[in-house]
Amino acid sequence: MPNSNPIKRIFDLYTSDLTMDEIERLIKKESAEVYEFYKNEMPKVDPNKDRFTRSLIFIRSLFNAFLLKMTAARRIFYIAALLIFIVGYMNDTGSYLILSFLIINFLLAFELADKLTVKDEMSLARKIQNNLMPNEPPDIEGFEIATLYESAKEVGGDYFDFLKSNNDNNENYIVIGDISGKGMAAALYMVRVQAITQFLVKNHNDILEILINLKNYFSQKLRKEYFLTIQLAKLTNDGKIQISSAGHNPILLYNSENKTFSEINPKGIGIGLNDKGLFEKTLAIEEFTPAKNDLIIMYTDGITETMNQYKVQFGLQRLKKVITENADKSALELKQIVHKHLVYYRGDASLHDDSTLIILKVK
Repeated sequence: MPNSNPIKRIFDLYTSDLTMDEIERLIKKESAEVYEFYKNEMPKVDPNKDRFTRSLIFIRSLFNAFLLKMTAARRIFYIAALLIFIVGYMNDTGSYLILSFLIINFLLAFELADKLTVKDEMSLARKIQNNLMPNEPPDIEGFEIATLYESAKEVGGDYFDFLKSNNDNNENYIVIGDISGKGMAAALYMVRVQAITQFLVKNHNDILEILINLKNYFSQKLRKEYFLTIQLAKLTNDGKIQISSAGHNPILLYNSENKTFSEINPKGIGIGLNDKGLFEKTLAIEEFTPAKNDLIIMYTDGITETMNQYKVQFGLQRLKKVITENADKSALELKQIVHKHLVYYRGDASLHDDSTLIILKVK
């Protein structure tokens, strides 16, 4: 017999898809993200004031930050709803309370519609961005290759690619980069970096020339608050690897024979920074020849700077430890293990930066 209790039916309707994980995520993760969203608009509270005064200032600042995120018209309706509610409560007027409830829900419907529209657009942007990234690493003779990419927002500013030159040598290039910041602006810059880099690799053989031309183009295009770090690896046909880097993280080279790491870190300055003409002068190439079963690790700082709920970073040493303990695994297995460690370490904390990892294992 169908449940005839209307309250029970309404309760079931609104809670049928509710899970404890969702409640936990709302309390632990989403509430922190909402606070971070509004915190940027809040002035700092004078620490010399007493605790009660600081609390009042905090509440007022948070409320103002919340209001200022609304459009002017919605802000007025929201304030009107609060005033109507207060008057209705003080005068015990039910019609006022109902009216304020209707106005609040009316505004909520608009805000929700805006959010869902933006979410749909961001979801589409994410699909487009993911389609621009390599779906699978290419088959490069002499190497196993695995990649990991996660964006902190729907779209992100990390970039990696596998490219081939147009010259007779048909050499392979691996590029990894990181636009400062995250979200849509960083993603748009990333798309431009990808297009220009692909063009430059097709038309230049020397990795220094590629980065210098990239710098010449982007140093005038990037807004002041943005900069790009990028690293280019050229896999030559005689088994050598040439590396050049514009301010990016060092490459990790794991020696399988003596089980030690070395960091390949050629000099270079990030693109978009005020280098005062030093970019071309400092840019350098480092070359090495890896041996069988050696590992070459390229990554963005989102990997090592993954934070747990206590704001402690995963760090380079933990990454090296995981790699050392699993160096006998295939590149794909090692990538999966590193990802598992990162997810476990992060726990309920949000992914605060885009993360990219490229693993090459010499066959």
